Amino acid sequence: MTGTHASAVARVLIVEDDAVFRGPLRAALAAGGYAVVAVDSAETAESVLDHEAVDVVLSDLGLPGMDGAALAARHPRIPFVLMTGLPPDPASDAALPRSVMARLMKPFEVPHLFAVLREAVKVAGATRRRWGRDGHRAVNSHEQRGGSAANAGI
Repeated sequence: MTGTHASAVARVLIVEDDAVFRGPLRAALAAGGYAVVAVDSAETAESVLDHEAVDVVLSDLGLPGMDGAALAARHPRIPFVLMTGLPPDPASDAALPRSVMARLMKPFEVPHLFAVLREAVKVAGATRRRWGRDGHRAVNSHEQRGGSAANAGI
């Protein structure tokens, strides 16, 4: 399992409107050992997130309709990695929801993506231990958030 290096398979939801990018991204993550669900809009992602447990959301920032940042704001307990072709903008990046672990500039290398996802999966595990998959506070949990500096300039 090259991508996760964990005993449990991490489940990643890809939200990407460009099929030419979504297909190879899905294949790379599946080959890396991730369980992958891929959709083409934030609205479809909402339906998936309402009915399925995912560990990390890998979303395009500039989606038609609801964008990736708005989707992340609606799901604060799920780690998000946002992808964009736009150059970094410190003011916009500072306004991203706390659930956004990283912002990846397209195109990016798969090994770099895997490194970012590994960190997001760690945060997802800590969040699950604190809140449980159903979003309710876990009993006897006293773990602190395992934050990441991944949001700083990648």
